[in-house]
Amino acid sequence: MRTLEHTALRDVCREVVLIRKIIIASLLAAAAVGLVAGCGSGEDPAALLADCGKAVDTYAQGSGYLHFVQETEYRLGTSQGEFGQELRVEGDIIFPDREAYEYRETLSSSEQPEQPQENAFSYLTLDGGRTAYVMGERLSAELGVLGWIHYTPLSDQNRYFDYVASVSRLTSVGGEPEWLGYEDLNGDRCARVRYSITGQELVDLRLQDDPSFAEQYQGLDMGEIMGELLVEMWIGEADDLPLQVVMDQTVSLEDGTNSTTRLLMVFSAYGEEPPLLIEAPAFFNEAV
Repeated sequence: MRTLEHTALRDVCREVVLIRKIIIASLLAAAAVGLVAGCGSGEDPAALLADCGKAVDTYAQGSGYLHFVQETEYRLGTSQGEFGQELRVEGDIIFPDREAYEYRETLSSSEQPEQPQENAFSYLTLDGGRTAYVMGERLSAELGVLGWIHYTPLSDQNRYFDYVASVSRLTSVGGEPEWLGYEDLNGDRCARVRYSITGQELVDLRLQDDPSFAEQYQGLDMGEIMGELLVEMWIGEADDLPLQVVMDQTVSLEDGTNSTTRLLMVFSAYGEEPPLLIEAPAFFNEAV
């Protein structure tokens, strides 16, 4: 078993996920701020969201299986040109804490339209992200090894997809969620719910989790920079479990800078048997 310098691995991993963390933190900043009370699901969107959160908690307490896809598309336009980022994560969770997925990131720029930058890696954890196994071409090139690398992520390197926490935030909203009716999604009848959060509300929620946020961006109108966030959820009628979430955020500033972000999450295979077990690799390199 080969030992690697943890510093080099840390720097590579931090660069891989930096922009993704900023985007996801903004889009999922809708932390619990008091759900409008409801009684029974029916066509009450607040009650639907509350029931969805409860159903997710119950499902995750067992040893069930979940397949998930998360796609993020980010576009930034400035006077100097356009920048784009596309992220795709697809993987499996075996509750309560086993997870494996494939990650791919593509960066593009109008300055070099024919030279997009790509990065991809495989990720696996058996204990909810407290330790990790990671493998990818870029890591291999940077560190001079092949195959899986076992390491302990630092607090700012957590790549574990926390399904329960994500849905909890999305189903614990302030204001008045909107009922959009029933819709068929891949053969499942779903209730569709929509709500929006203003840029200032997003800032206030970030400040609850990170009081230093205001100091980091002192002098900037972060409410304007954040922009409004629109969230739509498709919730299975039969079991109250989420099947799809779409989040859109658009920002237009006075200097002409504009950005759009779309995040899609798709959940499937509830109650099914996992196609493969999620287990530690037979061979790996150790990072210290």
